[in-house]
Amino acid sequence: MFFAPSAFNRLLIQWNGLDAAGFAAWEFLPGMRFGERAAWWRGGEDRSSAHEGLDIRCYRTTDGRRLSLGAGARVPAIYAGKVVALVADFLGTSLFIAHECRDGSGRQLHTIFGHLVPHPGLAPGCPVAAEDELGSIADTSGRKLAPAPHLHLTLALINREAGPERLDWDTLQQGARAVLLDPMIIMK
Repeated sequence: MFFAPSAFNRLLIQWNGLDAAGFAAWEFLPGMRFGERAAWWRGGEDRSSAHEGLDIRCYRTTDGRRLSLGAGARVPAIYAGKVVALVADFLGTSLFIAHECRDGSGRQLHTIFGHLVPHPGLAPGCPVAAEDELGSIADTSGRKLAPAPHLHLTLALINREAGPERLDWDTLQQGARAVLLDPMIIMK
């Protein structure tokens, strides 16, 4: 499947002032990448299933410091599409966006942004332009055993049978309804 270039990574860095801090590269702790089993926020203890996305939080600066995105960091859309679901997750809200891209089996590309505070008025049916601001990273302070603030990003090809009313994290775990993809393909 061909993925069009996206300004997502550049905008995430720019909008949140990471370039001013001397951004050099994203850094991923064990368990933050797609398919890994470690729970990075629990000292590497195993998850019950493989990680279905990418947790974006830490970055390295040109002078060698390790810094982090924080609560309130602004989150851009990756591609144009339509909001199809908003689902409560354990740290905030997960925003599901359907895109006009399908694979050879008719599955539709979706981007899912987890642990957000979506912009007011963003609801199922709302169109989203590439590079629109979707909301911000949720604040996890004060939540017992919660990981530090971060953006969870999932890319999925979802079957037509899994209609918008059935989109949630359980649906994404069902291989017959969704094929998960490594989000690193759009982080360039």
